[in-house]
Amino acid sequence: MVKEEKKKKPMERYKRMQCWVIVKRMVEGRDGWALKAPLDIKFLKGCLENKSKVKKAIGLKDIEGKLKSYSSPDEFADDMRFVFNHGMCYPRRDDVFRIAARLSDTFEYKWKVLKKEWALEEKRLMKDRNHKRKRESQSLCPMIR
Repeated sequence: MVKEEKKKKPMERYKRMQCWVIVKRMVEGRDGWALKAPLDIKFLKGCLENKSKVKKAIGLKDIEGKLKSYSSPDEFADDMRFVFNHGMCYPRRDDVFRIAARLSDTFEYKWKVLKKEWALEEKRLMKDRNHKRKRESQSLCPMIR
């Protein structure tokens, strides 16, 4: 018996492009060098509290490469947070820790703003759809005078 895998629906294009802009700016920015590639595994071994959730170390370039495979923006955000958490496993005085903390704060702020924008866009689209349906129903059933 072959187990059928449910094919994931890809993330909407406009959301994917906005996620790409976030990660691209971080990779190309002055501090992108610190998190561009997967981090040194010796710093990651003892710092992650939940060993069952530990996955392979990834960098920002890896996230950029797999943007098309995400089915939701939240998957993207989880991977970004995963990279930042790995960076914050370095000693507090290390440049990688400082950069990871700064980029994490920047990401969380941008993410919060994007989520609000997307919610407003969804609300606007729903309003437009309802308005269009209402007009169509009115055109199908003209008012009797």
